[in-house]
Amino acid sequence: MSNQKLSRRGFLLTTGAACCSAAFRSSFAAENEQDASKYKKLDCHLHINHKDRSLEDTIKHMDATGTARAFILPLETGEGGVLLRTETVLHAFHKYPDRLIPFCQTDIRQPDVIERIRAYHLLGCRGIGEQKEHLPLNDRRVEAVIAECDELNWPITIHFQDDKNGFNQGIETHLETYLKKYQRVRIIGHAQSFWSHISADVPPPDKTLYPRGPVKPGGLLDHLLSNYPNLYADMSAGSGFTALSRDEDFTAGFLERHPQQLLFGSDCPCSDGRGGNFNGVCYSTRLQQFLLRMVKDKAALQDIFYNNAERALNGTG
Repeated sequence: MSNQKLSRRGFLLTTGAACCSAAFRSSFAAENEQDASKYKKLDCHLHINHKDRSLEDTIKHMDATGTARAFILPLETGEGGVLLRTETVLHAFHKYPDRLIPFCQTDIRQPDVIERIRAYHLLGCRGIGEQKEHLPLNDRRVEAVIAECDELNWPITIHFQDDKNGFNQGIETHLETYLKKYQRVRIIGHAQSFWSHISADVPPPDKTLYPRGPVKPGGLLDHLLSNYPNLYADMSAGSGFTALSRDEDFTAGFLERHPQQLLFGSDCPCSDGRGGNFNGVCYSTRLQQFLLRMVKDKAALQDIFYNNAERALNGTG
């Protein structure tokens, strides 16, 4: 009888503790969600049809994540696994002009690339991205597009991936050259090789494109962001989150050093802002919660969530 009572008492204590713990986690999540809603958000990196998501579901994703506006980035060659035409982005913009900011992208290996970019400019596009073809960063055609953005006073979002089958390879050698030469264009850095350079110790890309563990100070990103106000850092996707979360002690200082050049973005393919159709992960809400925990200065947080993207868009940095 005594053992049975003890067992019941233990069961009730254990159950009560579990319920309290669950309630605390639920309360903490609700508090985080409430805090996130206080900040206006502009997603600097979104594709309409990620994992066959419709335009309407993309808008629902923005609503669910508290995102007021988004840069919509086409990928016309489909080389990165997503095919999205600039014309589709422009149609979406005309349907939701207060929510969507249209960028353009076209195959820069084609002889009419500059003419097409100028036509997209006249049609209402606000920048180029996502720049993602299998070309080295120092290819003359890449430079021609960057030079055109400089002429148009535009931003350009570049996917940096240094492996053999990657895109815009050679960030360590060539990016600073462009930042020095073209000072009106805002270069928005994105993807694995961009964020690998948060550390001074970068493993070979054939070993890993997602380094983990402690960050070695003195990385390329700190150098470039400190010296070139025309460089912005797109925090989206697994590449941005992995780099920022791998060494939080380092990241706290990194966020403090560059509060006006960091752009909130998701590159999220989930269907509903809760990880639907994407293994329960939403890149947008995950990054929001991380930033709410890491950035205590409310003005800096609003800059990261919204204002910096507007500066990058309009050239008012």
